Amino acid sequence: MPLFGRNRPTPPTEEERRAAEVDLERIRQGGIPLGAEQRLSRLADAGAPFFTSDLSAKEYALAQAGGLQPLAQVMGSSVVQEGWAARQGGYSWSTGEMHALSEPWNLARDRAFDRLRQEAELAGADGVIGIEISGGSLAGPGNVELVVFGTAVRDTTLRSRERRPLGMCTLSGQEVDKLHRIGAEVCGVVGHTTVYAVQLGMSSAWVMNSGGVFSGAARQNVEIHEIAQGVYDARNRAMLEVRRQGNAVEANEIVISTLRHSIEHREYEQNGYTHHFFYVTMNVLGTAIRLGAREPYPAPLPGPVMSINLGAS
Repeated sequence: MPLFGRNRPTPPTEEERRAAEVDLERIRQGGIPLGAEQRLSRLADAGAPFFTSDLSAKEYALAQAGGLQPLAQVMGSSVVQEGWAARQGGYSWSTGEMHALSEPWNLARDRAFDRLRQEAELAGADGVIGIEISGGSLAGPGNVELVVFGTAVRDTTLRSRERRPLGMCTLSGQEVDKLHRIGAEVCGVVGHTTVYAVQLGMSSAWVMNSGGVFSGAARQNVEIHEIAQGVYDARNRAMLEVRRQGNAVEANEIVISTLRHSIEHREYEQNGYTHHFFYVTMNVLGTAIRLGAREPYPAPLPGPVMSINLGAS
């Protein structure tokens, strides 16, 4: 074998090429690769499937005690590139929500969760617990990459195997067990991303432009009020959409598991003066639940007990 040819990748076979084209077309249609579908379908047919999950030993034990049988680790992924129109029309020099920049985040999240749901349903699951999400920009700004994964479970307490909406949640096995013991039901995952633009006023811009050693701004701490208000506004808008999603599935409580934000600084010159504006990106993810939807199982949570040790008399 030639010395400099050892690390060259082996070209795919014609069969592998055709399989890759099939998988790519399935992804274009919002689906999952054929191999993943076949593997999960085999799990659904197995009476006692061999499973993989990210549950801890305690979570696994509590899930089993609560009637949830782990089936498989499932995932969903999506990468969304901002369109040319979004990039041209998405940036603004004024304060307000930038819908063109929020949409790629929400599209990526919806598609990733839809693929997660497809994998869980193929495995014959009734729900997905312990969902986690990670994301960022792939190969620079202008795109959004999100991955979600969790453990698909089958509810062995159901009297009928009739199909019902898949109960996906971001809660741990311990938290799901507590919900079952108070008669609550998981309604589904809710989430939204808001990108909010903030334009600084003249006084705040002067503070940022006056960073010299002898400037007045350098000798004192000054809060940039517009940015603080922008964070509040971004969170409020995201939470309004999350509450709307909760109402749509008839939930009466929402447990927020992720509340993250980032702030991106931009500036431009006009008439010899530097203007500053910021993009606040607020990501919210949680679980919608319905209290009083079922009988407590396997037993209600006991009341709090106080124990006092007075020592030996």
